[in-house]
Amino acid sequence: METEKTLRLGDVFVGIRDPRQGTKVVHDLVELLVVAVTAVLVGADTFVEMLATNKTVRCCSK
Repeated sequence: METEKTLRLGDVFVGIRDPRQGTKVVHDLVELLVVAVTAVLVGADTFVEMLATNKTVRCCSK
């Protein structure tokens, strides 16, 4: 059986250039994009819902 190479969600965003000012960056761009996409996939429609989804996932994954 031939194994298929899988692509992780974070790997998709690695090539994106971060336009933010380096001295003001608190969070990694790839991590922010993964959180945003994951939140949208589970039904978040606004940034407030994305934040709530992220808090729920972080709480439950510990």
